[in-house]
Amino acid sequence: QRRVHGDNMIGFITSEAREKKAELEQEAQEMYTIEKGRQIEAEKKRIKAEFERKKQQVSVEKRIKQSNLQKEQRLRVLKEREDCMQEMQKLAREKLVEVTKNQANYQTLLANLIAESVMTFKILDVPLEVQALERDKSAVNSAINPAKALIKKHTNKDVTITLSGVAVPEDQIGGVVVSTKDQRIRSNNTLKAREESILIELLPRFRKLLFDD
Repeated sequence: QRRVHGDNMIGFITSEAREKKAELEQEAQEMYTIEKGRQIEAEKKRIKAEFERKKQQVSVEKRIKQSNLQKEQRLRVLKEREDCMQEMQKLAREKLVEVTKNQANYQTLLANLIAESVMTFKILDVPLEVQALERDKSAVNSAINPAKALIKKHTNKDVTITLSGVAVPEDQIGGVVVSTKDQRIRSNNTLKAREESILIELLPRFRKLLFDD
């Protein structure tokens, strides 16, 4: 009977041990499954985050590239416009230089420029002097009397005008500078000054006509 009882105890212990083992194995499997699932989810999140980071990086790089291309295109257009305007100014200057080569027409222009300076500033009651390019002094000297006649015609006043010994710089192209003896009143009617004045007025119109801004 003791032997039977002992066998029963051994069987019970063995059964308990098997059940405990099975229980531990199940718990271990569940823990493994949970940990594996956690790791898989963590890896999914990491991959997704990496994908979003690279996607955002590509998007940023694409925007930067597009911005740089637009900037380069804008700068290229601005340069082409500036080159076009510079070419127009060059052509205008060449035309002005051509004007000075026709002596008869140029002398008439000089007389008109002198008269315009005097009448614009209404400097009629004081002696005046005219400055010119060194190469234009003879033509300007010959234009003084016709200029005085024009002033007389429009104002009914006689004016005193003499040629100055001071020469206008060659880069002024042509034309005259009319002033009082003390230089307090001075009218710059050189061809370069006229060119700059006209360009300031007309460049916005040219830009609109050429570039439709």
